[in-house]
Amino acid sequence: MVKQAINAVFVGGILLLLLAGLARTVFFPKEVNSLEQRYAEQIAPLTGEGWLKGSFQDSVDKALSDQVQLSETYKKIYNTVSSRFLKAVSAPILSQCRDRYVNIAGTLMFNDNIVYAPFSLEEMAPSLDAKADNLNEYFAAHRSLDFYVYYLERDIDLDFETGERVGAREYFLDQLDLSEDQIACLRVDSFEEFSARYLRTDHHWNYAGAYQGYTELVKLLGVDEPALVPQGGPVQVGTLYGSRSTGMTSAFSETFYAYRFDYPDMEITDNGYPVDDYGRQNEFLSGNGDWLTYGGFYGWDEGEVHFDTNRPERENLLILGESYDNAVVKLLASHFNNTYAVDLRNYEPHLGKDFQFSDYVEEHDITKVLLIGCMTYFRMDEFALEG
Repeated sequence: MVKQAINAVFVGGILLLLLAGLARTVFFPKEVNSLEQRYAEQIAPLTGEGWLKGSFQDSVDKALSDQVQLSETYKKIYNTVSSRFLKAVSAPILSQCRDRYVNIAGTLMFNDNIVYAPFSLEEMAPSLDAKADNLNEYFAAHRSLDFYVYYLERDIDLDFETGERVGAREYFLDQLDLSEDQIACLRVDSFEEFSARYLRTDHHWNYAGAYQGYTELVKLLGVDEPALVPQGGPVQVGTLYGSRSTGMTSAFSETFYAYRFDYPDMEITDNGYPVDDYGRQNEFLSGNGDWLTYGGFYGWDEGEVHFDTNRPERENLLILGESYDNAVVKLLASHFNNTYAVDLRNYEPHLGKDFQFSDYVEEHDITKVLLIGCMTYFRMDEFALEG
């Protein structure tokens, strides 16, 4: 009798957990998966087409994996246990394989950095061609605007073993109908340069790379005042478990550093809603932050973030980018009247309307447009201009 009661309680507990997970997924879904530094999967709207294609069913599976209570905790525990084992196994391998690519349990490493393999220009060329054609069309149609392009080279642009360059940056930028003073890049010619500018466990640039990019962007955009200067040296913010270390979290972490800046006063709206700040830089720098991620510190990939410094004598800037610009948009906004940072992947989902470029620049009295990203940004269809 006691055994039956225990079994009933156990089964009942499992059912309650499953029902709670289903309720959370359907009615109260969380927006961000903090462990993997991305927006959490949610159930797609039910449509006949989605049901027949199976996309609705796929979205349910993915959402349940992300939304069920304690799912991130379970994943973190699993990652921690498996990564400690991998760390012990991989340490002697990495020490004996310096300056070589090493694949450990599906994770590509070069020395102490988690990296991606360099891309093939032959495979990238068609999508880069299409994006160049797309941009040139808009450059020609909006002669009154000043367009600028900033390209970030990273691990996918260079073979660290051989030093051979992919050549995607040169191939793509040479096709753009812009003058030389409208184009700049964060160039990487060696692993040493890459490791000095990018995080070891995360695909984003670090504080040094982002600040270099910001100072180069100030010059590129023709800003007639000096770049903001950090208040002191880099601050040790905490331990970062980067976007590339999912599955090997505790084995591959790093100390996250950041600069502190004296920003001018500005009003900020995030997807149309007033917010105290974009990202949580002040919170983390004061020692009050919790789970540290690149997006959590600098700000997430929002559809639209608007910075208003209330200086109408200055120009208005539109930044069209990806997650790399999160670390520099507030710095750039310090030099303009209104700055609008738009991530085309998330504009329609977050704002509830399509992004129409021509209407947008007219409505917001834009005079300068900056396109900023790495190779994947400049080849992805999601970042094509429309309207």
